[in-house]
Amino acid sequence: MTSKNLKAIIVILAAACLAVPPFAAKAQVAATDTYAGFDPNIILTDDDVFDVYGMNYDYLKNFLRSKGALADTQVTDIDGVDKPAVDVIWRVANSYKLNPKYLIALLQKEQSLVEDSSPSQRQLDWAAGYAVCDSCSKDDPDIQQFKGFANQVEWAAKQHREKYLLQLLSFGSTISGKAVGKSMNIDGQTVTPANNATAMLYTYTPHLHGNYNLWKIWQRWFSLVYPTGTIVRGTPSGKTYLIQNGQKRLFASDDVLLSMVDPDKVLEISDTDVSAYPEGDKMRFPKFSIVKTEKDEMYLIVSSGRRLIDGQAVFKKFGFMTDDVIDGTEAQLTDLAILEPITAKTSFPQGALLKSSKSSTVWYVENSIKHALNDEVFLKLYFPSRPIKTVAIATLDAFAKGDDYALQNGELVRSKTSPAVYVIEQGTLRAIPSADIFETMNYQWKNVVVVPDHVLTPYSVGLALTPESPIAADATQLTVNQP
Repeated sequence: MTSKNLKAIIVILAAACLAVPPFAAKAQVAATDTYAGFDPNIILTDDDVFDVYGMNYDYLKNFLRSKGALADTQVTDIDGVDKPAVDVIWRVANSYKLNPKYLIALLQKEQSLVEDSSPSQRQLDWAAGYAVCDSCSKDDPDIQQFKGFANQVEWAAKQHREKYLLQLLSFGSTISGKAVGKSMNIDGQTVTPANNATAMLYTYTPHLHGNYNLWKIWQRWFSLVYPTGTIVRGTPSGKTYLIQNGQKRLFASDDVLLSMVDPDKVLEISDTDVSAYPEGDKMRFPKFSIVKTEKDEMYLIVSSGRRLIDGQAVFKKFGFMTDDVIDGTEAQLTDLAILEPITAKTSFPQGALLKSSKSSTVWYVENSIKHALNDEVFLKLYFPSRPIKTVAIATLDAFAKGDDYALQNGELVRSKTSPAVYVIEQGTLRAIPSADIFETMNYQWKNVVVVPDHVLTPYSVGLALTPESPIAADATQLTVNQP
């Protein structure tokens, strides 16, 4: 047999294995029937579908019990043994190396099984919607071999791992022609799958509405909610965002990112989690950059907004360089608050660290206001290479006293005398209730800053942090037992 003939036979056998389509197209919906953040080109990531370690057994069981009755519903497995449905889901996930999260999201999308307190036998029999045509009868003799909860979960998993994925890896597309990077028309909208998972999802459910519902379920159950000030990088896209007031703000460049945050503190999270946040204005300009608008107005970008530079004489006085000016537009600056202009009388527009010869206190001075750094931890965290200038007491006294310098949003901290771990948000301490939650949020133990008690004393304790919601009723605290 020639290699050419052998290849042809393999292709024919692969197609024959998929002779029973899982779905016929459902009723079309308008392309506008979507939610902010939903990207039809990347519904879930490959890890969302194939990370078999996405849930351990106890987490899966407890999660199902928190939602409905499925965990303890007795079903017959493919070996003829009756067992709880959670055991079937767990077996199938491990057999086919699928994420248990994906399997239960699929069951919810198809038959609302997970959140039903009393699922019917009909729901269980066609749990994953496998081989069921929307316009067909579930009593069709040709599909009875796929009937039953265990059969449905088994065949759906087999379809994803052994058929769709194998086709994509071997031939570049699924049997229905869905492929990464290949544009197609879905319900009147051009869609181009960005990954294998999305190509498979459109093969299994070839319309927008069903995949949109799957995405909504995923966001509702598994999307991580981060405090304001958190910096996240989506994987696999590599795009980095500031989470601020429930929105994601894309960093336009690495220069902008590095001007604001230690890159080691950027959290690596799934693009699916990133997609849950509506898009905010871009983070376009680095801190302390100078932007010139179409009106020839120049602004210094600072942490809290922008400051107009009052003329060329002021520009030269403070040593600003023409080569450092960035061309921009007024429209690009609208999201930045307009602060007090920089004039000839302004002191330290880019900030400075000052101290007197008679005191060990270091002050951060900006815009003629001084802020005490009440511990050396602030120097290490936020000014590791800034020089400290010694000045006369009279010079320091001339500046108005502002609030003490504060820990930044998103900082992970604990005191030297307590094992409780907090994340800083909007001037409050939000307790992280457990090590599991800490690691689920993709925080790194190395980034927990240990500070003297007096540094945390000014902060009020806010509501505890949980992955699912920015507001948690439980105020229990994480005690550090680092791995």
